[in-house]
Amino acid sequence: MMSCHMEEHSERRQLHAPSRPPDICYHMETVNKQGPHHLMLMWKALDVYDAHGHILGYQVSYTQTKHPFLSVTTNTTDLKVVLLVTEDELEVTVVAYNSAGGSPYSHLKIDLSLHQTLPSVRRLWVNSEDDRLVLHWDVGHISLPVSEVANEWATDAAHPTSSHWKRVNGSTRSTVLKDHLQPGTTYRINVYPISNQLCGPPKSIFANLEYGTLLGAVGMHVVDVTKNTVTVQWEWQRKEVHPKVLRYRVILRLGEIQVESIPVWPEVWQHTFFKLRANTGYSVNLLAETSNDNISREIIPIKTHIFEHNEIMLIIVLLTLGLGVFLILSRTVYKTYFFPNIANPGASVVGRWLLESHHEKNRVKNVLKLEEFLVTDLSGENGFVELGQERPPVREDGIFNPGSSHSTLNIKHIFIPQNTEFIENTSKSNRENRDSSLMFNNVAHIENGQGIHVENCQGSLLPESTQIQCNFDYIKNKHTLEK
Repeated sequence: MMSCHMEEHSERRQLHAPSRPPDICYHMETVNKQGPHHLMLMWKALDVYDAHGHILGYQVSYTQTKHPFLSVTTNTTDLKVVLLVTEDELEVTVVAYNSAGGSPYSHLKIDLSLHQTLPSVRRLWVNSEDDRLVLHWDVGHISLPVSEVANEWATDAAHPTSSHWKRVNGSTRSTVLKDHLQPGTTYRINVYPISNQLCGPPKSIFANLEYGTLLGAVGMHVVDVTKNTVTVQWEWQRKEVHPKVLRYRVILRLGEIQVESIPVWPEVWQHTFFKLRANTGYSVNLLAETSNDNISREIIPIKTHIFEHNEIMLIIVLLTLGLGVFLILSRTVYKTYFFPNIANPGASVVGRWLLESHHEKNRVKNVLKLEEFLVTDLSGENGFVELGQERPPVREDGIFNPGSSHSTLNIKHIFIPQNTEFIENTSKSNRENRDSSLMFNNVAHIENGQGIHVENCQGSLLPESTQIQCNFDYIKNKHTLEK
């Protein structure tokens, strides 16, 4: 019994705990701004020289910086663990242990407020070559320097029992997986870019040894056609398409001439061809490339438009404006020649003013009053001539004719000597003897053109109120006759 105890103690002395802590990187994925975060921790397996035997598992602990007394610990045999955390500041420790003990602690402080993100890889594709799977990817779009790329593969199951890992240098764009692969088994392959303590989210693809990548591009259709561009879309479906499919291509052809050819990957589901000819027929071909031949999946004929949408709208607007101007001009010309405007005096201001009746009354009122032109007796005693005016006749339409100069003088009293010389001492008896019949001319003549100018009056000096016909001019003022 003593010998058995000594052998067990000797074996323990030969075993050593891992001498190096595991290298940790993390990726934080926010579910929502107010909810918890998914913290993915990933580390690299220790080398044989650092592990000092078989690694039994890893112990992961995290502590909230604001509450250091609260600590959560979990154990796993995998090289990855996903934790659900609610705090923004954490301290994480990872320990690898074997039968002899644990490795030194690997510490990691995480501040989500200063957290940087690393995008996933692109153009991930898997080709099958015999009993191996060849992985291809691209990290050229990542701004941070990629130090390593981690490849993980496991059976396509809801809860795989274990996963396998392989790490390569960050400058590498492909690798070969040949361990832990079985024919007829589908594997889920994840690829992670790593930059120091940051790692990107996994890019996943399904593959097997018989077909390689189990994805196919199907359902290509046109989504937009313009004067110079064509946009097509397609879908990726998980299916066994054809053995040894290297990649898919979308090819644009003009007749038999290949205009453009681009490779497409599972993250690409749309492409736009630019700088095309207007009003030209093209064809778009979705092609599956294999090691032996190319398989045409779908061909779609397309014809570009003559005008762009904005050009069509501009043409419509210009045609509408031109039609409106034409209709307006046609209406104006038609109305001018077939329905001319007829003048309506009642519709104008001047016409309405002329048709108002008060203008006639105003003109009558402005005529000189002839009773003011009273000619007194030339002797200064009893002889006088009294002139009275009769209004000229009014036309049937009720409008006074001011142009007529013919009027009737009603002579009530007149006393005129036979000659033009005035004799101051002429006796009254002699004047009365001259009251005989008399024909006279130029009676009541007023010099210098002032007063009433009576011409060519003919009549008899007969009893009172005898009428004579005279032609006269209306003068503004009245004057006494001079010699």
